[in-house]
Amino acid sequence: MLQTFGAVDYDSLNSLGIKGVVMPNNGNKSTLANNAFDASETQVRFRSYYANGAYTFDQKYSFNASWRIDGSNLFGIDKSAQNKPVWSMGGKWMASQEAFLSSVKWMDDLALRATYGITGNAPNPGAASSYDILRGVTGSALPGGTGLIIATAANSKLTWERTRTVNIGLDFSLLNRRIEGAIDFYNKKTDNLLGELPTNSLTGYPSVVGNLGALENKGVEITLTTLNVQAKRFNWTSQLAMAYNKNRVVKLNSLNSLTTGAQQIQQKYVEGYSAFAIFAYDYAGLNDKGDPKITLQDKTVTSSRNVATPEDVVFMGAYQPVWSGGLANRFNFGSFRLTVNTVFNLGHVMRRDVNLFYAGRLTHNNMATGGFTTGNLHTEFLNRWKKPGDELITNIPSYLVNTSTSDTRRDVSYYQYGDLNVLDASFIKIRDISFSYTLPRNLSQRLKAEFIDVRLQLGNVMLWKANKYDIDPEFQDAFTGTRSLQSGQHTLTLGLHVNF
Repeated sequence: MLQTFGAVDYDSLNSLGIKGVVMPNNGNKSTLANNAFDASETQVRFRSYYANGAYTFDQKYSFNASWRIDGSNLFGIDKSAQNKPVWSMGGKWMASQEAFLSSVKWMDDLALRATYGITGNAPNPGAASSYDILRGVTGSALPGGTGLIIATAANSKLTWERTRTVNIGLDFSLLNRRIEGAIDFYNKKTDNLLGELPTNSLTGYPSVVGNLGALENKGVEITLTTLNVQAKRFNWTSQLAMAYNKNRVVKLNSLNSLTTGAQQIQQKYVEGYSAFAIFAYDYAGLNDKGDPKITLQDKTVTSSRNVATPEDVVFMGAYQPVWSGGLANRFNFGSFRLTVNTVFNLGHVMRRDVNLFYAGRLTHNNMATGGFTTGNLHTEFLNRWKKPGDELITNIPSYLVNTSTSDTRRDVSYYQYGDLNVLDASFIKIRDISFSYTLPRNLSQRLKAEFIDVRLQLGNVMLWKANKYDIDPEFQDAFTGTRSLQSGQHTLTLGLHVNF
C-alpha cells in the first residue's frame, strides 16, 4: 500500500457540501459537519521524590515508613498550595511468636498492626490548573469568526486533597488454620476536599474546582475464612467480607447559604450530617381539600407554601450503605462443586418513586413527568384524594385541573419529599449459584480431550428487601427516587470448558 491520497477541499465540503448523495445530512446535500483539524492535548507534569524503608527484628517486631513529596501543574501557583508531603508509618507485632503464648495450642497466628499516614489526591487533568484553561470557539459575532473562552478558571490556592488515616488491625489464625481472618478499625479525616466551589457571580463563571471542605470516615472491616467441614471426599468452606462505615461532613465551604427547607432537601452534603444525605419533610397527611400538610419544628401543622426552613426538615439517613459485604459458600464433593455467593447492603435509605402528576391536562407530555420514565402515570394516582373525608384513608394529594390554582394554593412536594416516602434500602441478594462437574479423566481421554468441565450458573436468583413496594434497591436512584428497568436478573448460563 502506497498510503497516498488526493487533496481534499475541506472548506468547500463544509460550506457547499455534496449534492445527490444517498443519505444527505443537510437538506438535499451532505456537508462536513466536523472540523478535521480539531485537536486537543492534556499535559500533566509531576515532580516526585520518595523514600521507604522497613525493618524486622527477631521475626516478631516489624516497622515500616514511607515519605513522598510531589509538585504538579494541576495545583495553584501559590506557595502554600505546593509541596505538600505525604507519608506513613506503621508497626506489626507477631504476638503468637512470644513465649507466653506458645502454650496456646488452638492459636496458630496472632498479629497486631497499627499504621498512621497522610495521602494526597489530585484533581482530574483539565479540570483545574494554575492558569486559565482556554477553549477555541467559532461564531459570526467574533472577529474573524473565531475566539477563545475560559473553559476552566484558574485557582491559585488549589491544593492537594489530603487524608489522614489511623488504622489498627488484628490478624489471626485458629484451630490448625480452620479459621482465619482479620479485623481493621480505621479513622480517616480528609480536608481540602476537591470539588466544584461556587464563585462570586461577578467573575463570569458559576464555579471553579477548589477545596470545598472536610470529611470524616470511621469504620470497621472484617474478613473471615472458615473450613466448616473437611472429610475424605467432601469439604465446605465459607468466606465472609463485611465493612461498616459511618461518615460526617465536618466542614463545607460554600458561598450559597441554605434558607429554605426545599433547598435543604436538594442537598447531598450538609455540614454536620452524613455525606450522601437524604432530607425529608415531616409529612402530616392531607387537609379537607386534599392538600398535603407538614409539621414544622415548633409542632405547627400547615399546608401553606414556602414556609419550611432548613430546621423544619428531617434527616432520614444516608443513601450510602452503612454495612456492606458478601458471603461465599463453597462445597466440593468428588468431581462436583457448588458455590453460592451472597451480597448485602444494610442500614441506608432511598426515596420511593411516587406519582408526580397532580394538576393540568392529562396529556402525554404531562404524564411523562410521572414517577416512572415510561410516560405513564404512576398507579398510585388511582388512590388519590377525591372527596372530603378521603384524607382519613389516603396520603396522596388530590388532582386539580387548573395548574395555577394548584401552584398558588399548595405545595405537592410536601408529599413527594415527605418522610413517608423515604424507605429502608437494605437488601440481601444471592448474586449467583454456580454448579460444575469435571468428567473423570479416563472418560475425557476417550473423547480425545485432556480436561472437560460442565458448568451451570444461576444469576441474581433471590432477593430479600426491607421495603414493601417491590423495589430492588440496586435499580433505584436512591436520591431522586427514580426506578430503572432491571437487567441481568434471574439469568441462566450453561458452559463447557474443554482442554485438548
